[in-house]
Amino acid sequence: MRVRVLVLSICLMATMASVLAQTPAAAQRATTPRPAAEQQAPAAPTVAVTPTPRRQGQPVNVKVDVTITDQHSGTAALKKTVSVVTGDGMNGFIRSTANYSNIGDVPLNVDVEPELIADGKIRVRVNLQYDLPGSVTGQGTETPGAGALRRTQIRENLAVILENGKSVIVAQSADPVGDRQVTIDVKATILR
Repeated sequence: MRVRVLVLSICLMATMASVLAQTPAAAQRATTPRPAAEQQAPAAPTVAVTPTPRRQGQPVNVKVDVTITDQHSGTAALKKTVSVVTGDGMNGFIRSTANYSNIGDVPLNVDVEPELIADGKIRVRVNLQYDLPGSVTGQGTETPGAGALRRTQIRENLAVILENGKSVIVAQSADPVGDRQVTIDVKATILR
């Protein structure tokens, strides 16, 4: 029995020596006493972080009118108005598609997101997709050097600050080749 205890003690001491040899810094920390100031160091104070609550919209509806004016020299201007009513801080959209026998689908899509801000003003985000075939506007005629206009595609992504009930021209685009002009006008009205 003494032989077993002696062998077991030798194995245990060899294992401890091996472990201490692998981590000399840990062995030194274990055998070196820490200064009293270090032992008594208080834990760093914890700071409570309160997440900022998401802004809740006011219980008010806002009517957003988007007017598209499409004009080509020598022709009467085509005007289309799309109106969306939605709550403060909420989004609303309209998806409209016409289907022509010769040209297929023609979309008019409008997304709006009004937000009431200080001084009675309204921040409005407007996303617009407007496609109009040239034949609808009477512009199927030839443009010198370019051929016949088949379709105009406009994509607008805007964020504007508006005054209640006042209309503002927020975009004006021109045909890259011809003299066609498309103007986007936005008006936001608070409904009380």
